[in-house]
Amino acid sequence: TDVKTIEVAAAGSFKGTATVESAVIAGTFDGSLTVAGHLEIAATGVVKGNVTYKTIMVANGGRVEGTIVRAEG
Repeated sequence: TDVKTIEVAAAGSFKGTATVESAVIAGTFDGSLTVAGHLEIAATGVVKGNVTYKTIMVANGGRVEGTIVRAEG
């Protein structure tokens, strides 16, 4: 099954690799995240690791720790 969206709730965490169309991170994501479309990081969100995205919105307080790359196209 192809996963189109990943959502990590404020109290939640995800560790591993995900390739999705869109993502909303309000908790902690630790690993490799590839988002073909829009990535949203909430004020409580922390993304650690390698991140590739097309468009991004980071709320005041949201954090990205690691490598972040905007996808071509």
